[in-house]
Amino acid sequence: MAVVSIKKGTLLFGADTPITELNLIISGSFCISFPGGEYTLYKGEAPGICELSMVSHAASCTALEDASVLTCPVSDITSLSAFLRENPDYCVVFTRSAFRQMNHLFNLHELAHFHCGSLYNDCTRDYTSYLSLCMRHQLKPRKLSLLSQLSPFMEDSLEAWANSYYDGFEHLLAGSASSFLSKEAAVPTGLIGLACGDYRSMLASLASLSEYEKQALSIYLNDSLDDLFDLYTALYLKLGADSSDADALYAAISHMISRLKNSSHVDKLLFSQRTTDFENSLKTMGIKKAAGSEESAAQSEVSLEQLAGSLQAILDYSESEDSFCLNFKQLITQYKNSPDKNAADDGFRGLRQAIASGFYELYGRIFFRSITESSIPLPVRMFLYFGYVDEQLAGEDNCARLAHFAEQLSGASSCYVYTLYDWLKAIYEGKKEPSRNEFDEDYTDHLHKLKLSGKISDKEEASLASDMHKKVEYELKNMFPTVNKMTFGRISTFCPVFSAHNVLKHPDSSFVSANTLSGLLSDIRTIDFSAFYREYVYSNPQAGIPKEFFHLEILPDIILMPNIGTRGVMWQEIEGRRRTTAARMMLSVFYLEDLQSALTRLTGEYRWEMCKRVQGPRWNDVSDRSLTSEYFDYIQFYRKSHELTADTKERIRGALQKAHNSYKEMFVRDYITYILFEGTGAPRLTKPSRTILFTYCPFSEKIRSVLKTNPIYKDMTEHYELKKSQHLHKLDLLERRVENAAQKPPKELADERFYWEK
Repeated sequence: MAVVSIKKGTLLFGADTPITELNLIISGSFCISFPGGEYTLYKGEAPGICELSMVSHAASCTALEDASVLTCPVSDITSLSAFLRENPDYCVVFTRSAFRQMNHLFNLHELAHFHCGSLYNDCTRDYTSYLSLCMRHQLKPRKLSLLSQLSPFMEDSLEAWANSYYDGFEHLLAGSASSFLSKEAAVPTGLIGLACGDYRSMLASLASLSEYEKQALSIYLNDSLDDLFDLYTALYLKLGADSSDADALYAAISHMISRLKNSSHVDKLLFSQRTTDFENSLKTMGIKKAAGSEESAAQSEVSLEQLAGSLQAILDYSESEDSFCLNFKQLITQYKNSPDKNAADDGFRGLRQAIASGFYELYGRIFFRSITESSIPLPVRMFLYFGYVDEQLAGEDNCARLAHFAEQLSGASSCYVYTLYDWLKAIYEGKKEPSRNEFDEDYTDHLHKLKLSGKISDKEEASLASDMHKKVEYELKNMFPTVNKMTFGRISTFCPVFSAHNVLKHPDSSFVSANTLSGLLSDIRTIDFSAFYREYVYSNPQAGIPKEFFHLEILPDIILMPNIGTRGVMWQEIEGRRRTTAARMMLSVFYLEDLQSALTRLTGEYRWEMCKRVQGPRWNDVSDRSLTSEYFDYIQFYRKSHELTADTKERIRGALQKAHNSYKEMFVRDYITYILFEGTGAPRLTKPSRTILFTYCPFSEKIRSVLKTNPIYKDMTEHYELKKSQHLHKLDLLERRVENAAQKPPKELADERFYWEK
């Protein structure tokens, strides 16, 4: 072994060069690059250790600064095993480096996966918008030939648990438990060998994602002018700045420019030429800016002036002690100045955790002051709504949009959509109860548990039960940190403060408004009309109705968490133990993926969990027929089903593996297919799955009337219509009974008729 000095910019090894040795970084940093991405390694890392199962390197390694490395006589797994037996002190170092590099790849893969998924949706949406604009202005639209060549983005087969496995193992290797590795060289050799196989698969997947992203971006910009950028700019120039759609068109063009400018897959020279041509065309036409942009720019300047020194303003408002403020400012400054905010090393992981701890403490202090004041400064409102703390960390362009959205949200109200701040206010005002914690324990259960353990008395329990301050504290401590991380999606790199590096989609297109959610939820209810109906017992002896089971629609409470995220969470299906209370669903206030799919998934999860709640311990007992019991029976015994072909059974087996043998996840995926495809007359499900879903989640009258001519649905629709007529006949009899009792028909009776006529 020897120490070798490496000059800045020198290639330590290149792609396709033979693997002859293994290097351990002593000082400096190196960039590992490959088709699909790159990451940086520092002191204590071993570049190329995940390539030891290959003959040659798959990535290249370049020194980012003057550095030094220790060369080791390791060129493959066999020589690695021999080296570790002779040098046990390197067991932990090498294994940990391999797992760290795997975590780098998983982070890159997650981002690439998101970009590809959003690109396909955005391409199709933007072209559809273009067609609509042309139709509105009676113009002949141009065809976009490249769009037909782009296939829908398909998820790859990477196992979801693998990321947690490598992340968890890296944690273990950072502690004292890692000492066992040096006692048996075969263990670290085996772990590194397994990582090599996953590393090779990840590189192949990243290369594939990179090619897909490149193909999708060519639809936005290419040298043939057969692209969305030309379609939109030509339409804008044709309509002019005075058109009613000028602002929307210019905003869409700006979004395209922003996306293309920041992508490594776009020809920079071509991008510069095309954007310059567009700007010159605007000047020729005498259009300096899009209509209304001067006002927007002025508002932007005002907002940025108000946001100068945001962090200090937020800390001052919190009235926190000087030591807390100084520490939090230092943490944010360190985070802001870091070149890699997603770094996986222990030091940076600890920094993110320290920021999170301070953030949640700060949030509570600011909330309790804000509810006593009528006017809240703009930076503080942005902190409460979006997790914003610093104008430089958020980025100038993002600050202007956040300020705009904060103004929109201030004073806005919705019957079932809340920002986290508004949700906490509802709890403080006694309109809502705190959510359950991660152990399914609500506030009442928590107090009862404290009393049983002797920590509080009966009197204290009664006092705390009506203490609104303590209720909010319970929500801040138990629901907020857990759900905030879950909705963010990328748990290993989570930090609760708003940062520009997490803005993977323009804020205008990712902002989740109450109107948008209301519209999408209405679309789901138009298909699955009974999704949020609950069965309850109605009794009115005076009207001649002793006891009947009626239905009541209770829409879920949707809480928007202050982050930029990729995941929705169905947190609880009821409040407390009352079945006629609203479910709670959580989403990020800036949601990066398809919102319709997210709400459909949450509705499917709600369907499953609500049925389990109603059925209790017998939720999977098929003798007591229900949605969960029949679906559980179907998946459990699908291999014995005579209705399914061998190919269908194999597809179910594969789907079950992808769902990690979760029957709930299988149901949710089938429910999404049922709503998005079967509801439009495009059969995708197996016959047993379709039958179960139609039985317990029937389509609305409008859809049933279309599907009843389809042989696949004929029997199911006829059976439902018979069931419907029986219930309507029963309601007729109840109405006559009310008339005979000389009573006014109760509203509940009319509501039940409305339910069955849907």
